[in-house]
Amino acid sequence: MKEMCKKKFSTHQATLIQNTDRFLIIEWKRADGSGDYYVNYIVDKKRGSLIVSGDLGDSIATWYNPIKICNLKNYVLDIEYYASKFQCSSDKYKFDPEDILADIKEQATSLDFRIDDEQEFWENVESAIYDGGYNKDFIPSQELTDLVSEIDCDYFEWLYTCGRKIHIRVYLWAVGFNMACEQLGF
Repeated sequence: MKEMCKKKFSTHQATLIQNTDRFLIIEWKRADGSGDYYVNYIVDKKRGSLIVSGDLGDSIATWYNPIKICNLKNYVLDIEYYASKFQCSSDKYKFDPEDILADIKEQATSLDFRIDDEQEFWENVESAIYDGGYNKDFIPSQELTDLVSEIDCDYFEWLYTCGRKIHIRVYLWAVGFNMACEQLGF
């Protein structure tokens, strides 16, 4: 994933807009001036916040203590850790029906359950998932929760995170910030 992001930014140039004791502002855009994949990064060094805005969406991540750019550029490359620091974001996770189904099936392998017609059960689960039209958020339908509760009465502990994957934009924000900092010598 990170290599794909690097390719997307292969023609990008970092421009240092401001660097004070408190703030760092970097403009990250293609050398030809195009707005495709344009990103603006603002770091509040004292508060420990990274604010991202631009063509790839928006986010604010906060560490709640003073932060050095040389550390921050590496922190963001730990994608799970970086995403855990989000206070808000236009995109954090994505949900794909195939991933939701695979995660439910994986969870089911650890359960001892008996269903009369297992093939019909999984067809119904799949249908309930695909009828949900999930993308940005996964909120299981009543039909799906009813079905899954047949195999696990504690479904609420795991069902709501099935299929959850970090959105590609989070990788792009992180890799872009790291690359921009490297170009600027941070």
